[in-house]
Amino acid sequence: MLRQPLAERINLHAWSAGSVGKTRDHMEDSAFALTMDLNLPERSITLGIYMVADGMGGHDNGEVASKTAIQTSVDALNQTLIDPLRQGNPLPSQQEVLAMVESAFTLAQEQVLQTVSGGGTTLTLALLLEKHLYFGHIGDSRLYLRSDHADFHPLTQDHSLVRRLVDLGQVSEAEALDHPQRNVLFRALGQTDGFKVDLGHLDVVEPSQLLLCSDGLWGMAEEEDILKVIKTAHSGGNPADRLCELANNAGGADNISVIFVEIR
Repeated sequence: MLRQPLAERINLHAWSAGSVGKTRDHMEDSAFALTMDLNLPERSITLGIYMVADGMGGHDNGEVASKTAIQTSVDALNQTLIDPLRQGNPLPSQQEVLAMVESAFTLAQEQVLQTVSGGGTTLTLALLLEKHLYFGHIGDSRLYLRSDHADFHPLTQDHSLVRRLVDLGQVSEAEALDHPQRNVLFRALGQTDGFKVDLGHLDVVEPSQLLLCSDGLWGMAEEEDILKVIKTAHSGGNPADRLCELANNAGGADNISVIFVEIR
């Protein structure tokens, strides 16, 4: 099959949805989706910023931590990336954008530590600037990619104890699903030890799909069922809503946050 290239300018269409689930009494997840075209005198720039955060800490701590992380990151990227582009500055280099993403995570970490005692959160961020995808990640929320020439797969690695045991060969993938410590993270915003952001970049060369989600989706629904929804995204309605419904039908044991992005 010949690869269908992207158009000269990409087109982004994003859907988002969230659910408290069937067993929780409040929402500790937060999500953010921004898609914009900057129409400047010299050129037009397509930009998308998408984030999912899964708060931890019980009571209000998790909710406040996830909201704090996202708001701090949005403010940082607005100051370092969006405002300069609006002012006519040239597109930043790959290393400059990755540094901006890393700085946003560092500021979010500092803000969570200062304002949310006992709280923590995951944070997974995808940034599309023209045909470049940048991402930052800490915790066990996930960013997936799918295209005609790239099977549906996560771009992020879970920072969980069980994932590390799987990687070491001490437990199987099947055993990990029901492991009593499957929700224990060794890296998250709000933890004082081992803070480190995973960063990544790739060029998007063909029409693709992105999925950002908390473990309320991927931890409940089978990957093949998630893929079925993604493949039928154009059948009408909000595919992010359908993914939340899928997780709830599988038990809904946790909060669910979903952002689905089409890149054309």
